[in-house]
Amino acid sequence: MDAQHDDTGNAARPVLEAPDIARVLTRIAHEIVERAKGADDVVLLGIPTRGVFLARRLADKLE
Repeated sequence: MDAQHDDTGNAARPVLEAPDIARVLTRIAHEIVERAKGADDVVLLGIPTRGVFLARRLADKLE
């Protein structure tokens, strides 16, 4: 595998740029707060390995 292809041999390309990801995470955090009526009792679990990183980023936005 090289930087140009994923493990299936398909050409790799970004789906979202960094500012888009930040905007999506902010929106997800707002949805969590709205649906849970606050963030005090929210528990985020991340599935290793990338899910943990995503859960941490969401937790930062919820604080």
